[in-house]
Amino acid sequence: MSESKSLESLFQLVHMLKRHMHEHIEQLDLNITPMHLRVLKIINKKQSCTAIDIAQFLNRDKAQVTRLLNELIKQGLIEKVPNPEDKRSQRLLVTSEGMAILAQLETIDSKMNDKMMRGISQKELEEFERITGLMSDNLSKAE
Repeated sequence: MSESKSLESLFQLVHMLKRHMHEHIEQLDLNITPMHLRVLKIINKKQSCTAIDIAQFLNRDKAQVTRLLNELIKQGLIEKVPNPEDKRSQRLLVTSEGMAILAQLETIDSKMNDKMMRGISQKELEEFERITGLMSDNLSKAE
């Protein structure tokens, strides 16, 4: 496969995935973006999650992450609590309202995943995951 064909295939897959996510989020009538949802998922999965953890994980600047977090706090989806491990920072926790949204998203994610994986064998999926992992590793390495 040519380089431009491989890139185009990846761009098309990412575009379709984002489009479907936007459509499902709009159906839920949530006043947040997919990036907000991604941050909610990160906070829910990572114990003792801080704003710096999110900035590093998403490779975003602190100001951008702060704006995202402030929106989620304003909507009552997350809260800040003192970090017992580091008095200079605060841990982020998903509220019950945020957990309700995550439960809805889990259903959507499952449906989208099932649709996306139709006709793909377990072996093909494992190969896809292996290759995309290599591609991500290659892109993350310094030149």
